[in-house]
Amino acid sequence: MCLNLSLPLGPARSTLTSHWVARMGMLRRGTEMPSPFEEVVRISHVAIHPGYVDRGFANDIALLKLDRPIEFSDYIRPICLPTEAETVRPRHTSFCVAVGWGKLLEVGRLFPDTLQEVPLPVLTTEECRRRTLFLPLYNITENMFCAGYERGGRDACLGDSGGPLMCQKVDGRWSLVGVTSNGDGCGRPGRPGVYTKVMRYLPWIHTTMESPLAPKPASMCKGVRCRLGRCILQAQLCDGTKDCFDGRDEDDCPYGGG
Repeated sequence: MCLNLSLPLGPARSTLTSHWVARMGMLRRGTEMPSPFEEVVRISHVAIHPGYVDRGFANDIALLKLDRPIEFSDYIRPICLPTEAETVRPRHTSFCVAVGWGKLLEVGRLFPDTLQEVPLPVLTTEECRRRTLFLPLYNITENMFCAGYERGGRDACLGDSGGPLMCQKVDGRWSLVGVTSNGDGCGRPGRPGVYTKVMRYLPWIHTTMESPLAPKPASMCKGVRCRLGRCILQAQLCDGTKDCFDGRDEDDCPYGGG
């Protein structure tokens, strides 16, 4: 089964009152101008897993529903869910690919302008537990797995949470094996990233897709809405940072920030 893009997966630790839009087929992050084949769609519903626990990131998964269907193209494609006939986790020798717009380095605020990907080896659950013993809040369950290099250097990072960890199947199709969840820093030696194991949530995904989704995110923007629909809340206005590409959130400020 392939996951319809009217119901993307994401992390559970998200604010329900967020004013969300999904930018499908986006090529550049640092602009409010849409890419040539991009579709911008608002999120109509958010379904967070009822068992989500922030302390330890248990059940860190959510479903987001788009408010309208989208057209698939060479730039916008669905991804397959793992099937129940497949193994509960990918083989520990497998290399999968994490994708995201997160930080390029752990220190500082360097974010990429284009979508990044990194191949990562998938670890067994036992190896994952051994490597995360240094984190007292962590309890690596059968609903999680790790991916990363013993030497470090390559990893997901802050801002990548909710993105996919994809593994290519023998028939060439890609399967959404994991959702980027958490980790200790970025690319540290002996510190693999932790991912939500999508396979374990197939019953919840199917049940949620067949039932009404609630609650809805806030629809009224109490602040400034950027050109492509992103809502900048009152607390972020006139703070000296241009959150909208055209700087409209810094217009008409007492210091003349526009």
